[in-house]
Amino acid sequence: MSTHYATLGLPANASATDIRQAYRKLVWLTHPDHTPDPAAHARYLAVNEAYEVLSNPSRRASYDAALEWRAAAPSPSFQPTPPRQPEAHPHQPGFRPPTPPTHVRYAKEFAQLLPWLKWVAASSLLLIVLLFADYATTIHLPNETVQRFDYVEQGSRGGKQTYLVFYTEQARFRTPSTVDLEPGDRVHVQQTRWFGKPHRIAVLSGKLRGQSIELGRFGILKVLGTGVLLSALGVLLLRLRPDQIFNFGFVNWVAVGLLLMFYVFH
Repeated sequence: MSTHYATLGLPANASATDIRQAYRKLVWLTHPDHTPDPAAHARYLAVNEAYEVLSNPSRRASYDAALEWRAAAPSPSFQPTPPRQPEAHPHQPGFRPPTPPTHVRYAKEFAQLLPWLKWVAASSLLLIVLLFADYATTIHLPNETVQRFDYVEQGSRGGKQTYLVFYTEQARFRTPSTVDLEPGDRVHVQQTRWFGKPHRIAVLSGKLRGQSIELGRFGILKVLGTGVLLSALGVLLLRLRPDQIFNFGFVNWVAVGLLLMFYVFH
């Protein structure tokens, strides 16, 4: 099967530079002004057609996907006995040509999304580094006084949970409703440096004096952070079909949104 790559004398993994150099060489050799050979003229047209497709990233992605699908399609096997029903002819009523798979039909759309998905993936890696650095740089507020607290309900009907949100001079933290802190109690708050997210409270006075309260927000953040990291690496490093990269990119986008929601609003 002749392909645009064969027309230019290149392998399927040729770079954009290779394609441009091969085109310039062949178009010079086959141009009608340089040779009277009719076969060279026909090849000149084929070389131009091949370059128009392969020099355009989206058109090349569509072309590569179509080649991959054709190569993977099973070849018709010999039937020793005639089929019970004659095969439908393209001009017969009700004839339906075989439907190409999704990654072939929408190869152009997937190729157009790839730059955006890679930008989001690269940005999400920077976000992971920032949040990890924030979590790793703990600051201590050694003598905070509980000023007030509010009741907060979360969840839908039948599954609501009640939390207490406590406010001190420099911190704000949420605990289960069973935590019996009161205004005036002194606490030692450990929180992240840049975003001010408390992750441990040591009670210095009051009914809970001597107790340490672990705030469990960061468990799910670690899970989401792992999802963001793996999906971003899948988009940026794995050599996959455009539709498979899109799937990794979608997971990355959703994981980034959930990570930001939990980190910023909780």
